[in-house]
Order: sequence, then structure tokens, then C-alpha cells
Amino acid sequence: MVHNGVVIKEEMQNGAPNGNRQLSKVVKMCSMSDVSSSSGSGSSSGSGSSFDEQADNEMDSFAMARQMEKLLNGNDEEDDDDVGGSSDSSEGSDASDGSEATAGSDASDDDDDDDATASSEASDDDRFSVEYSPTDSSISGSSPVAIMPPAVQRRQAPKRAENDLNNNNNKNSGPSAAKQQKLGVIKSCPLPSSNAAPKFCPLPKASNKMAAKAKSCPLPNRQQQQQEEQQQKKLQPVKNKVVRGLEESARKEVHLQNSIEEGKRVLHWLLNPITPETFFAQYWEKNACQVLRKRAQYFSKLISMKMIDEMLLRNHLEFTTNIDITSYENGVRQTHNPEGRAMPPVVWGFYNDNCSIRILNPSTYLPGLRQVCTVMQEYFHCLVGANVYLTPANSQGFAPHYDDIEAFVLQVEGRKRWRLYTPPQSSDLLARNSSGNYKQEQLGEPIFDEVLEPGDILYFPRGTVHQAVTEKQQHSLHITLSVYQQQAYANLLEELLPTVLQRAIKQHLNLRRGLPLNIWQHLGLANGGDTESVERLELVQHVQQMMQQYLLPSAGQIDAAVDQLAKRFQHEALPPVILPEEQMRTVFGSRSETDARGNCLGDYELTEKTQVRLLRANILRLVAEGTNLRVYYYTENALEYRKYEANFMEIHPNEAPAVEAFIKAYPNYLKISELPLRSKERRIEVATALWEHGLLMTKKPFK
Repeated sequence: MVHNGVVIKEEMQNGAPNGNRQLSKVVKMCSMSDVSSSSGSGSSSGSGSSFDEQADNEMDSFAMARQMEKLLNGNDEEDDDDVGGSSDSSEGSDASDGSEATAGSDASDDDDDDDATASSEASDDDRFSVEYSPTDSSISGSSPVAIMPPAVQRRQAPKRAENDLNNNNNKNSGPSAAKQQKLGVIKSCPLPSSNAAPKFCPLPKASNKMAAKAKSCPLPNRQQQQQEEQQQKKLQPVKNKVVRGLEESARKEVHLQNSIEEGKRVLHWLLNPITPETFFAQYWEKNACQVLRKRAQYFSKLISMKMIDEMLLRNHLEFTTNIDITSYENGVRQTHNPEGRAMPPVVWGFYNDNCSIRILNPSTYLPGLRQVCTVMQEYFHCLVGANVYLTPANSQGFAPHYDDIEAFVLQVEGRKRWRLYTPPQSSDLLARNSSGNYKQEQLGEPIFDEVLEPGDILYFPRGTVHQAVTEKQQHSLHITLSVYQQQAYANLLEELLPTVLQRAIKQHLNLRRGLPLNIWQHLGLANGGDTESVERLELVQHVQQMMQQYLLPSAGQIDAAVDQLAKRFQHEALPPVILPEEQMRTVFGSRSETDARGNCLGDYELTEKTQVRLLRANILRLVAEGTNLRVYYYTENALEYRKYEANFMEIHPNEAPAVEAFIKAYPNYLKISELPLRSKERRIEVATALWEHGLLMTKKPFK
């Protein structure tokens, strides 16, 4: 493929002693003059199977956190180790993998990343926002600085059949529902243009439901282990200081933040120096985009091989449900999953036998990664799935294929060569379903052929055929984030048109009249052709006129269809990560006591003067179900994809204006006295019921 356009690089040069630096930019974009005919010809900016290796100096692991803090706090000033891609000082970017990626609570993909390191120094006073500072010190379901809503006991949703697919669709590829810088370069290449009844609880009362042959891995090198322990001890003082900084840093405005804007900022952190506005204008659903960051530690706090080992040891992960063992050799894709629990020696034994490891729902067990997903899901208003792919050197885990998700591949360790292709059929562009495996001869020349190094990120749209392979001396560890699955206009129309038709049939007599007797002689396959009769033309025109006259949806019908799609998000979303400032303002921080007589005493009381708002912008959805009104919400969802039935409260129509008032006021607070309900008692009852379900947050701590 011929590359036309400009190649862009950004380099920071140290300047005067005061820390000022000069920024030199070179931008590189590749474009195709005719995307529709590009399947047979592509562009290859990479060469063969050998790559130039780059050795970078070690970077302090907290530099990433400092970048994130500055970005999220809107700080435009640059630090000595930061890379500024534009006037805003966002740094680094993430890549999510499309071929071996997301399953997390919901998506999966296939390809891995490789190792690289870059030098950066973290000053002693580094501080960053707790909300976006993942830490590897906690592998279990809770974070030292953030808590999850308490688990609730409830009936599980019906199980689904398990599939073993390549794609990033955690919903389909995963198991059953119940188990489940100093240099920055941007490159781009264009691509052709529960059947069970859900549970509910009425207002104002709160709910009470609160074989295969064993393989092993060799013993680790003791000397190497000791060196790593000594290195960790050296980093511990810095880590402790950062933790103290977290506790002392001013997080006074957390309870005033807009969750949609926070999700946008995390996306900016992933793609930096590309802004979200530029990303959606130039790349989203159009072109692949790669950010070369040369910041090896950029994503290192999200996942590591050590974290994987601890995750397997501390949690009950099962093959097929949570872990896939795959290989792709000589054009044959195989899955080697034994039965039962995935214990570390067995998993690492397969890895040493040159098999790839895919973790389908890592966000369930990794608080830092889960936090990234939960924040971004508010921005995209859809489940943000995550899969982790670990591939040994000189191997490939998955066959060429495309997925039905927008993929962000974040290279964490090692190096991996990615090749992207236009799909053989133009109807597969922005595909609605994932493909099967392609043979190499079915594909043309790649339109993208590049190597991802640690800290790099790669984005490509759904329907992009992709494959990835590691180098001879480099393994790869990457995360694939997946978004916007089944969120197209087609999905809206599939929901909308049946309801429009049914209502039109009831309202218009003409739609219930019998067909003309001569329709059988003039319409149909055998009655078409070049010579059309007058009768045939009249019949065709009449049907077309009826479609235009009776099947145009009203605004209300479109609203109802959008609500049905939004209800799906409430069922699929990950539960929110509750931050310390939010904990002291929500039910998640409430603790009851008992008096001398054994009476249970609550520690909160809402009055008409209490100011409250929604915990998140999309924390609930008001939906009309026939003659009933329901409030669907996701605070009580499980960490596994759709493990339980959808959560909802059924409300009286007179109470709907109060819910609407909260939705429209966000992110501002409302006094309970301002709710449009008739009585003081009812206003307090409705607000208390919503607060007790974790949907509201008070402006002031209730203690």
C-alpha cells in the first residue's frame, strides 16, 4: 500500500535549568486513495519477521501515576519526564488488542505485546489522583484506596452455552453467565469506508438482599528473585511516600465530578497526545491508529506476570470460564483447555510449551484495571470489556479474524508485531458479529504492519481483520479493551421498527385491509424482470407509499427504543468503584450500631434540607415497561458478566418526575425539598429509597 501524507514524531529536548523544554513535532499519517479496493493491496511499514530491538532505561513505576494525575486534574504544565503532544500536557497512550483481547467482564481478543523500558525520574513529591492510580499491591477484589459495593445474595441468571471464539466479545467468547516521554509517534492507517423475569423492589422500601496431562514450570532463578526483591525494597520508600501523598492530597472535589467527563479524561490518558476530539474526528470507526510512546512503564500498574501468578493463586479461576490456553501453528488454531481450576504450575507449564494464555475477565480480580473500565463505561455508555493476552516468544495464539468491538490494545510487556487487513467482504466493515478464522491466502496485503512496544497503544475499528505474532526473543503481554459492541443504528432500528409496525397496525385500518387479488400475478420472483406491467408498478408504489405514510416513528417511539438499549447497559455494566470521598456520602459507608437493648441504630437521616445527586451520570435508567415504570440500575451488579438478573425498582407514575429531576440536575445537587412530589414525607421516602440502593450521594458526609 502506498503511504501518502506526513509522519509525526514528538521529541522533548531538555532546555534551561528551570525545566523549560522545546518541543519538536513531526506528524506521520498514512492514507489510501481508494479504500474500497484496498483488500488486495496494503501498506507495510514493517519488514518481514525480524525487528530492531530497542533497549530502554528503567523508568520509575510511579511516573505513570503522575502523568495521570496531571491529565485528570487538567494541569497543562509539563514535567521533565513528560511528553506533550499538544498544548494540553496529556502523556502516553494505551493500546487495546483486538485479536487476543477483552473478555473482562465482557470482551475478548487475540494478540500480545512485548517488553520495552524507558527512563524517567519521579520526584519525591509525586502525587496523583487515587481514582486513577492502579496499584499491584492488591490483587483481590478490593483496593486499598477504593472499595466495591458489598456483595448481595440473589438468584443467578440462566446459564448460557459456552463458546471458544477468537473475538473480543466477552459476552459470546466467554463462559456461561454465571462463571465466567521523550518520544511520541502517532501512526494511522485508514480502513474502508435472560429470559428469566428480573427481580425488582418497589419504592420506598429498600431490598433486603444485601484432565489433561498436568504440566509444570521450572523453579525460578533464585539469584534473579533476590535481585527483584532488592529492587522492590529500593522502590518501597518512594511507594510509601506516594501513598502518603494520596492520603494527604486534596481530593475535595471528587463528589462534584462529572462521571462522563472523568471517563473522557481516562480515554485521553490512554490515547495521549491524541485528544478525544481528534480521535473521534479522524480515527473512530474509520482508521487504525498507533501511538508509539517510549514509556515502558505506562501500563505496568495494570497487569504483570507476577500479578497474573498471584491472581491465579489467590482466586479460583477455571479453564474455559476464566482462562484459555491457545495455539496457532501451521495455519491450525487450537484450544488446549483442561478441566477444573487453573493453578499457576499448570498454566505456566502450557506457557513454557509455547501456548498463549488468554484471561477472559481480569477486571474481576485486578482493581486497577477494573477502575479504568468502570470509569470509561460512563463515557461510552456501554460495557468496557478487558482481556489479557500473554504470548511466549516466537509464537502466535490466534488465527487471523475480525471482532465486533472497537479495540484498544495496550502493550504492557515485550514486543508484538501486528498486521491489519481490510475484510474480504465490504459488508464486514464495522461488523456486527465476529468472524471465524481466516486462512492467510484469503487475505490481501496488510494495510498496517507495525510492532508494539511497552507503553504503546493501538486502536482499530470492528471488522478489521488482524493477527499478531511475537518476535524470536521477546514475549508479549497486552490488554485489549473493547467498547461499543452491538451499539449501532442497526441495533436501534431492530428495537424500534417492530414496535412502530405493531402500533401502526392498531391505529390504521388500511394496514388491516386484504391484499389485492391480482398481487400474486404481478409480484414475486417470477413476475419481475425488465418488462414491468402497469399493474406491477402500481402495486409496488402503493406498498412504498404505505411504508412512508404509516411507518415513520414518532419521537416517543424512538425514546422508548433507546431506553430499551440503555436497559441492556444497566444489566451488563460493572458495579462502580466507590472512592473514599464517595463512601462517606453513600450507603456504602453506612454502619449501623446497636444500643443496650439490642435495637439497631442507623447512622444517617435524610431531611428536606439534605442535598443529594446521582452517584454517576448513567447509574440508573427510567424505562416504561408496558403500563409499569421501572428504574433500572447497576450498583448491585456482579463483577462477572450478567451473573445476576437485571436490578430494578418499580415506581408509581407520580414518582417519575422526581427521578427525572435527579437525571436532569446531574452533576449538580438538589435539595430533597425541591423534588416535584406533593408531600414532604413522600419526597424523603423516595430520596431515602434511592440512597439506600446506592444511587444517590449526599453533598456533605452524613457522619
